[in-house]
Amino acid sequence: MKTGLFVDILMMAVDSIRSNKMRTFLTVLGVVIGVLTIVAMVAVIEGINGSFAKEIESMGANVLFVSKYEPGINVGRPSEEIRRRKKLTVADAEAIAANCESISAVTPELQFFRFLPPVKVKYLGREVENPQVYGDNHLYLQIYESYSIDQGRFFTEAENRSRAEVCVIGAELVDALFPNGNPIGKEVQLDGRTMTVIGTFARLGKFMGEARDNYFMMPSETFQKFYPGERNVFIMAKVRPGFTMERAKDEIVNLMRVRRKVRPGQPNDFAVFTQETIQGLFSKLTGAAFIVMLVISSIGLLVGGIGVMNIMLVSVKERTREIGLRKAIGAKGREIRNQFLYESMILTLGGGIIGIVLGVAISFLIRIASGLPTQVNPLSIVIALGVSTGVGLFFGIYPAAQAAKLLPVESLRYE
Repeated sequence: MKTGLFVDILMMAVDSIRSNKMRTFLTVLGVVIGVLTIVAMVAVIEGINGSFAKEIESMGANVLFVSKYEPGINVGRPSEEIRRRKKLTVADAEAIAANCESISAVTPELQFFRFLPPVKVKYLGREVENPQVYGDNHLYLQIYESYSIDQGRFFTEAENRSRAEVCVIGAELVDALFPNGNPIGKEVQLDGRTMTVIGTFARLGKFMGEARDNYFMMPSETFQKFYPGERNVFIMAKVRPGFTMERAKDEIVNLMRVRRKVRPGQPNDFAVFTQETIQGLFSKLTGAAFIVMLVISSIGLLVGGIGVMNIMLVSVKERTREIGLRKAIGAKGREIRNQFLYESMILTLGGGIIGIVLGVAISFLIRIASGLPTQVNPLSIVIALGVSTGVGLFFGIYPAAQAAKLLPVESLRYE
């Protein structure tokens, strides 16, 4: 097709759309909603995945985790085998440190959960409810590299063994309890027990809208003294340089099977996994959410496409005499067909552009309002433009073909 003819047909399509602005907008509303959903959801999921990947990496390289359950297992409706599983213990962590050649550092992590009555940390007249109360040993910072000390120090092996009543607190607790003073050396009350603050964690900020600075950490032996009923332990182990993750994992699995008296041929009644395992599980969850939203957006695009086809058929009827006149003065069938195809594609492309702009704007609003990380992917914008244009092409073929088949004499007679 010659360039001049293409421009003429394109301008006629644009003029037709301009003459029916409200009808045009209502026609492409489904396309706008579909594209908006795709762009916004991809931005949210990309942002969450990227942020979670950074969080996993910040745990430190070459770290293995030992837990009673596999990641992602449904503990709400556990099987009989899961219900019978023994809890991990601090002694298990000590055995891994003593017997696994490939492991350089191990910490047993205990956490206390209680909502009623809430756990409270107090200092003078100030208090914080429900901080995250943890017990770890003196090697925690060697393993969990994202945490560092801001003021003071971390507790020592001797303090852990002696069950010293000392603690290291997060920046959120510092802000609430010591807004104008130095917390080091001060005595705080944890559920009525007196603890001396010996250090504070450097501020981490929020992750997916949740604060990460409300930590209250004490030595693991002290934790067991204060909360003797909280015996379930999550173990973190650092792989020694020069050893592979697979060898370290095999050593831990073999040791734990012996300690837990798992017979040959029986499956493990515990789990040993890496950061990649957690990342993979999280990606599956966000992938499932994306598929759901993709189905919803596809429905919007389908509705929009059907609307475009319907309005183009109406347009063909309304412009029957115009089509007949153009054919009478020499316009070819393919030129008529192309005019209506271009009009359909311009409709959906315009809807796609509006949807992209709104989708990007909504992703930024989500980040501001909820704190969720968002990341607009340029590829999603290109795909959205291609999909919206393709919808116009697909749903515009039938009306365009109908217009091209009209006979000049019958068209000129049409009232």
